[in-house]
Amino acid sequence: MCYGNQDLDYNDDHRFTRDYYYLTYGSIQKDVMNYGPIEASFDVYDDFYSYKSGVYQRTPNATKLGGHAVKLIGWGVEEGIPYWLMVNSWSAQWGDNGLFKIRRGTDECGIDSATTAGVPVTN
Repeated sequence: MCYGNQDLDYNDDHRFTRDYYYLTYGSIQKDVMNYGPIEASFDVYDDFYSYKSGVYQRTPNATKLGGHAVKLIGWGVEEGIPYWLMVNSWSAQWGDNGLFKIRRGTDECGIDSATTAGVPVTN
């Protein structure tokens, strides 16, 4: 069962891609500015589950649990630390209202080197 606007047509509400491409660290910001959010993948460590605010950087003794994919929507700098602004899929109760910041430029948890964007199908 779908929640939210029940008047939306399932097929009309979805967007499809005809192709995808990988981004380099140097091209991420330009792509997001030109085309909008992209997909990013990273390694999840056990300390990530307790994230609430600030710029996430895994702790030295954190245990790797697996991988995860999220939406990259922006970037910034907080207290001198550059970060990516991400949307998680774990609900608005997790993290900072469902969002989190992860260190940018150091390939934190592999985030800088695992981004993908799509070329939309046009009608």
